[in-house]
Amino acid sequence: MSSSSRSIQNLLLIINILFSLIIVGSVSIYYLLIVNKLKRSKTETEETNKNLTIVNKELDKFVYSASHDLRSPISSLKGLIEIMNTENNVTQLRAYLALMNQNLDKQDQFIKDIIEYSRNKKAKIAITKVSLIQTIDDAISQNQYRQGAKKISINKTLNIDSIHSDALKLKIIINNLLINAIKYSDMEKENCYITINTYEDEEGNKIVISDNGIGIKPEYQNKIFDMFFVTNNNNKGTGLGLYLVKDAIKTLNGTIEITSKINIGTKFMIKLPKKYDQLIS
Repeated sequence: MSSSSRSIQNLLLIINILFSLIIVGSVSIYYLLIVNKLKRSKTETEETNKNLTIVNKELDKFVYSASHDLRSPISSLKGLIEIMNTENNVTQLRAYLALMNQNLDKQDQFIKDIIEYSRNKKAKIAITKVSLIQTIDDAISQNQYRQGAKKISINKTLNIDSIHSDALKLKIIINNLLINAIKYSDMEKENCYITINTYEDEEGNKIVISDNGIGIKPEYQNKIFDMFFVTNNNNKGTGLGLYLVKDAIKTLNGTIEITSKINIGTKFMIKLPKKYDQLIS
């Protein structure tokens, strides 16, 4: 065999080897890509299933608690009506009517909380420039006629105004924390107060709402943000307000801390980011 023939054979052999290596390499790369994609899909599926499990548990709890809390005042009203049918004393009848009014007020607040919960869950986050001062003033004005509010002095130290945030979620946070402070004020104290401070530092925008109310027991402080959790408070709350606050703050990538002592008062500190990746002007 001539040297030229051998050279051609060697060249063809090398070319075949190179093509084989290219094919094997391409198949290996494709295999690795498919494996990685399957791993990602599996992880995403597991995460989705985990989230769905959490959502289903939350939904089951919501339906059970909501149906219970919706039926409870109705049962109370029916009982009061039956008692009133056998009562002739006008003073006692007025007392029963006052109890009925309290039940209706609680029912009304519960329905409002459910609507707010639904709005908060459905609404997409929309970061805009929001006036923090205006949001706080609106919340104060909206709640000025709540039971006991007239006896409470509200002190403001607002060092920041225009911030980037979601207007609806910020309103939910401020409004529900203010309602909470009013509900659990200590009317036996001579001077009832709520203080609202806002400022910014290197960590972010800070909102601090404090009061000298009845306080929260230590064993309840890790539970108050759970859906439908209520303390032994004579049915003052629905168990949704602080849950909405925590959910809104979490959506805004913020944090909330609580400090509370029985018969001394409660302080909530909210930290919100100064900037977000996407801003809607």
